[in-house]
Amino acid sequence: MRKRAMMSEERRNKIKNSLRITRERRKTQDVIILKLKIDNDKLNNNTIKALNTIFLEAKWLYNYVINKEFNNDIFNIDPKIKNVNVYVKDHYETRKLKYLSSQMKEEIINRAMDNIRGLHKLKEKGSKIGKLKFKSFITSIPLNQYTITYKIINNNYIKIQNIKQLLKVNGLDNLEYYYEPASALLINKNSYYYIYITAYKNKYILEKPVNNQKIISFDLGIKNQLTCSNGSILNYNIPKSKKEIRLQRSLSRKAKYAEGTKKLSREQSKNYYKNKNRLNREQTKTANKRKDTINKIVHYLTSNYDIVITQKDNISGWKHLFGKRIENTGIGEIIDALKHKASTLILLNQFIPTTKECSNCHNKYDIKLDERIYNCPKCGFIIDRDYNSSLNDMYYGIKKLNELLKIKNRKLNNYFKKYNINLNVPMERRELTPVEIIASGFEGLNISPYVKLSMVNEAGSLNALA
Repeated sequence: MRKRAMMSEERRNKIKNSLRITRERRKTQDVIILKLKIDNDKLNNNTIKALNTIFLEAKWLYNYVINKEFNNDIFNIDPKIKNVNVYVKDHYETRKLKYLSSQMKEEIINRAMDNIRGLHKLKEKGSKIGKLKFKSFITSIPLNQYTITYKIINNNYIKIQNIKQLLKVNGLDNLEYYYEPASALLINKNSYYYIYITAYKNKYILEKPVNNQKIISFDLGIKNQLTCSNGSILNYNIPKSKKEIRLQRSLSRKAKYAEGTKKLSREQSKNYYKNKNRLNREQTKTANKRKDTINKIVHYLTSNYDIVITQKDNISGWKHLFGKRIENTGIGEIIDALKHKASTLILLNQFIPTTKECSNCHNKYDIKLDERIYNCPKCGFIIDRDYNSSLNDMYYGIKKLNELLKIKNRKLNNYFKKYNINLNVPMERRELTPVEIIASGFEGLNISPYVKLSMVNEAGSLNALA
């Protein structure tokens, strides 16, 4: 007994020490989330059955954990539990958990405990709360231990614990060799499977020399989705398909409950959920078209420019004013995609008045929303409103970049001193100036069939008031 206690104490200390080292390392790292799709066409029948069963078992376990009929103390459940009671029609049956590993079980139990703690905090604040409800389905499985619950193999495949087949995934080429994979989520979305990997990268890795980098800035808008500092305008609009609109109308007409009751009849339930699943699949197709278009735009920007500058806009506020026009473009996702893919993204504060400020003399005046041409009252400079904003983004972005270079240079010196690293690299700071900016139009660009490319001067914006 004494030996076992000493071993358990030694193991706890080892885990604590490992966690402390990881926390210290995370302070010097940036985080990204890679969203990867599992290739369904490469899955065999046994793997599809195993994946479906994992999500089913997760639902069984979660519902068993919060069921007070079996668990009076939710905080003392063994994560190695092998059998759970499942409610079937009017009685309980014992089901075996075949595919869920101990780590997966532990994380699902932790989810239930976190939900209870959250409700408890709301109750303490005086909110009226109910009890946790049983789930009809679970759409995500936590894979918290890299190399144990999941593992990346040859940058093309992923191995998930208790699933024999290697899963072919698309997008692993985005995971550079200097990224450190951590936890992940296995997602089930409309019978398609995804894996979201959280990865870390050292903040102080020098990827490219600072001088002579290609820089571009752009302004997000409603009329023109992207107006770039090189004079290019990118417009795209992907509305709902006719089939999706038809399915939405059909679903709204279907009776959700049987007449005079609060329950669906068997036939109504089948028809309602069949229609709902068809609608979900059609909505996913439209969403995928938008994502694909955004990814192609972002890929082009990040492939041809080293530094991308833009302003953080209040997209959620725009939705209240321009609902469908924002929904059809999904422009808010452009910045999220750039955070993961751009080698250097400079995101400006949303309160910098780039629209009101003249890019020539930096005088400010209140320009109305319907004024598409900026006519400076001080210097008489005439320019397209959105193009003016993108040039101001460039101006403020370079100022911010120079400040970040000073901070990064100081942190690099401290980092190298701390770990006794001696590199034969010149550590002097070099500031970026507008002379070093290399910007050209998107010549011969064919990003996507949904994207329309034009130039600022083609629309007559620069010459409109000349």
